[in-house]
Amino acid sequence: MSDPALSEKNAAQAGTSAKQAGPPEAEASPAADNPPPAPHDPSDDRKVLGKIISVVIIVAAVLLAFFVWEIVEKRPRTDDATVRANVIGIVPRVRGLIVKLHVQDNQAVQEGDLLFEIDPEDYELGVEKAKAALASLDQQIEAARGGDAALKFGVKAAEAGVERAQAQLKQADDTLNRLQPLQPKGFTTAETVDQARTAKHTATAGLAAAEQQLNQAKVAVGTLETLVAQRPGAVAALKLAELELSYCKVTAPFPGRVISLNISEGAYASAGVAVFSLLDARHWYVMADFREAEIRHMAPGTGAEVYLLSAPEKKFRATVQGISWAVKPEGEIDLPHGVPYVKRELNWVHIAQRFPVRLEVEAPDPELFRMGASAVVIIKDGPAR
Repeated sequence: MSDPALSEKNAAQAGTSAKQAGPPEAEASPAADNPPPAPHDPSDDRKVLGKIISVVIIVAAVLLAFFVWEIVEKRPRTDDATVRANVIGIVPRVRGLIVKLHVQDNQAVQEGDLLFEIDPEDYELGVEKAKAALASLDQQIEAARGGDAALKFGVKAAEAGVERAQAQLKQADDTLNRLQPLQPKGFTTAETVDQARTAKHTATAGLAAAEQQLNQAKVAVGTLETLVAQRPGAVAALKLAELELSYCKVTAPFPGRVISLNISEGAYASAGVAVFSLLDARHWYVMADFREAEIRHMAPGTGAEVYLLSAPEKKFRATVQGISWAVKPEGEIDLPHGVPYVKRELNWVHIAQRFPVRLEVEAPDPELFRMGASAVVIIKDGPAR
């Protein structure tokens, strides 16, 4: 059990404490009407900053999208592009065995470099034959020219013989015409008439002989003219033989690279048939395929940038040379002189047609450009400078 005296003592202390606490409660009651300000919350600042950042990001995204659209729309680009160059076949103009081959596959050559040689023996003989024919013709001309004066004198003499024979024939004809009416009257004899008739026939034969001699004399004089007229043909034949002999050595028509060389010495070369190909290294092009909606932003002379996949860090300038005006539609069947053929189907996804654009590269690097290499083309505003 608890002590009564201790309980009374605790009660007295509690009362004393209550009395002492009474006045402060009375003093604090007026301050309860004006509460102190709440403490600052850092999360509110983060919310405001987040809203500002969100607005900035949205505006930046819209501006970036517009900027990208402007670039893509007015400066189209494509990675569907390949490097191209002109290639020709090295075609000999004469036929024969290849006796010397001076190049190898993929070798770089300069204009005028000797590529290969064809056996020239047959063509050397042709030149000698043409020279002999020309020399023989010249001798005939000289011989004919030496007797030309005598031949012309013979023509003059033959012409005089013809005139004499014509005069004799006229005289014999007149004599016969005078005697024939006199025979019936007895003023002349039949023998005299026969003699006149014979003289006429003799004069006729003499005229024919004189005319034949004149023709022979004219032919003899014409031989010189014929020989002189034949000389240009003989000279042309000699030049042709010499030209064919020169064709036995085949040289490079321009600087480039030898490609598709798969022959050796001893192969037979036919005239007009390519032996190998030569790539023209003077000009390089890029064939780029652009969508049909993009080609309105380019025209011949428009500038562009070209990047090779083999050297993406290097930029090359290029100029649009031309835009193709025709491509073969895919999936269409052309029936000449027939009705149109329409498939019974519907394509829900329409893919834009692409048109090839040819661009000429300015100052290409010969060590980087290879025919068929992949490239990226970006069209720039305005023509290339």
